[in-house]
Amino acid sequence: MDTVKPVDGETVWIESPEGRHMEAVYDARADTYTPHDGHPIAAKDIANWSRQEHENTDISDDPSEAIRGKLTRD
Repeated sequence: MDTVKPVDGETVWIESPEGRHMEAVYDARADTYTPHDGHPIAAKDIANWSRQEHENTDISDDPSEAIRGKLTRD
């Protein structure tokens, strides 16, 4: 089964395995996503990507630690 990927240069929302959501630009040649912090993340290291997200969130295991966004739970 082929994996669906974004279009080269497209800005999408990615989800890290830790639960962080952030906006990133996809680079098809390198097969990486580059968030605004400038550090590319290999496509194999992200949990999911979407064109539909709308805000940065952190749903990591430590709800007291806000990483690039707001907490999504009380």
